[in-house]
Amino acid sequence: MNPVVPAVESLASRFNGLGLWRTEHAVWGHRMRARTFDRSLYLWMHGRGFMGEDERRLLCSLVRPGMTALDIGANLGLYSLKMASLVGASGRVIAFEPDPDLYALLAENCASNGAANVEARNLAVGSGPDRMVLHRLTLNSGDNHLGQGGRAAFRRPVEVEVASIDALYPALRPDFVKIDVQGWELKVLRGMETVLRASEAVGVYLEIWPDGLRRAGDSPEALFAFVREVGLRFYSCVDGRELDRADFTEVARTVRGLTHVDLFASRRPPNLLGEFRSDGSRQT
Repeated sequence: MNPVVPAVESLASRFNGLGLWRTEHAVWGHRMRARTFDRSLYLWMHGRGFMGEDERRLLCSLVRPGMTALDIGANLGLYSLKMASLVGASGRVIAFEPDPDLYALLAENCASNGAANVEARNLAVGSGPDRMVLHRLTLNSGDNHLGQGGRAAFRRPVEVEVASIDALYPALRPDFVKIDVQGWELKVLRGMETVLRASEAVGVYLEIWPDGLRRAGDSPEALFAFVREVGLRFYSCVDGRELDRADFTEVARTVRGLTHVDLFASRRPPNLLGEFRSDGSRQT
């Protein structure tokens, strides 16, 4: 290893963890806390509309009172809290975050916002029980991932527990599943095959990042095939248009490098259209 790398890594880690980044931000009607520069910036950008507006509107369009929702890769809990407010007291959110530092903030943010309908789990979700290394990036913990370490120099690996949804919640029938796992999507879906097949109304919101899938030992083609195998179909998050194999292949082909595209998988076309109020709720 280049001898400069450890020194730069140490400097970056110290900068990211400076006490001045331990701040609170108002985002989407919630008070969110961060402890590092990268997560404070993440909350700041969401709070000012530079990030997350499309995701917020999609959640407001698809998540309804009384639903059971899963947030797989919950990070600080911003999307968990948004879904918790949408499903209401009669609904339920189960949030999974493997990074112990982020999980502590997830639990803290849910508690401080009074989200009693959120169950937070310090677990990675995959195809089966395991202990694996989670590669945590010093200056972008939004890109933490299982599997191969990749080319990023500044990583803080930690061993985490991995479990499947089928083993944890065999009787669960979720209505909405958000998956943000940096290429681990097919592993997550394989580990909830029984639940997916039994959940007639389930919708899965996930990102397609071909390089991340390949890093995990999977491929876009295998992801498409599995989704169709369990009876779901891919739809565009922009206009609700169904993507057949050719459409999906073209989307995957055009997504390069670190870019990704969000898609929705369900048994029927989602209702994504409509105007939204300034608070993100849908007009009726």
